[in-house]
Amino acid sequence: MKIQFIICGWWFDKFDGKTDQTAFIKSLLELKNYNKSVEVFWACHKEPPTIVSENFEYEVYENIGLEWGAYDKGFNTLSPDDETFLFFIQDDMVIYDWDFINICISAIQSGIAVIGNGFNYPYELAPLTEARLSYWLKNTNTWKDYVRKENKQLFTENINCLSIRGSFLATKGKYIREIGGFEYIDRPLEKGVKEDGSSFLLIDPYGNTALYLNAYKFTKIFTPNRMRWLSNTYRRSKWMTECGRGNIDLPQDSQTQPFNVPPNFIL
Repeated sequence: MKIQFIICGWWFDKFDGKTDQTAFIKSLLELKNYNKSVEVFWACHKEPPTIVSENFEYEVYENIGLEWGAYDKGFNTLSPDDETFLFFIQDDMVIYDWDFINICISAIQSGIAVIGNGFNYPYELAPLTEARLSYWLKNTNTWKDYVRKENKQLFTENINCLSIRGSFLATKGKYIREIGGFEYIDRPLEKGVKEDGSSFLLIDPYGNTALYLNAYKFTKIFTPNRMRWLSNTYRRSKWMTECGRGNIDLPQDSQTQPFNVPPNFIL
């Protein structure tokens, strides 16, 4: 059995709110050192610190595509075989218990194709309608226009997509090939202008567009029957919490409340 972690490298544990500024990296290193079947690769958007460069395989890629771009480039660099168990994780994740590895592997061995951390918002995606990102980019591109050329034929009918956040995804090599790789916005981040005239970096519009393009493929190709989550709570489970671009504190609002989803969706 081979287990491959692909980490999106950007924060490298350096953000406010962390009591130990290298907690994630240190625990990942311990996991690798004590498990011969586990390999770790950092797909970085900027040069990593010494603790990463001296202890892990890594590659620095152009800062395009946010986490989905990093995962796709890392997967293509490594080209893992079809039976390799893959864990894609952002580096602003707080891990409480690595036993999710065994839970995910057991589920994948039973026929599940993709697993996320906390449940995320479903979305009715109509491929031929204008994407919200296009509003900010001042063009009229449809959702389908942002899909890579070789996958456009998949985007036909409207689908109510179940989504898996890019902070964590467990799967197998053959399933990434089956969906034609990850979709991401293949252009540098830029600024948009809000209705009030203020500017902002288009991180959320880029990220959410890619999130739901991938959700479309997961839902269409695998069907909801082969999608699972570690919890029914947004951004967190008992195994890990997604910090959300360096913000360790979850918002104290309805987003922290559990989703009402069928019990069989949750591992």
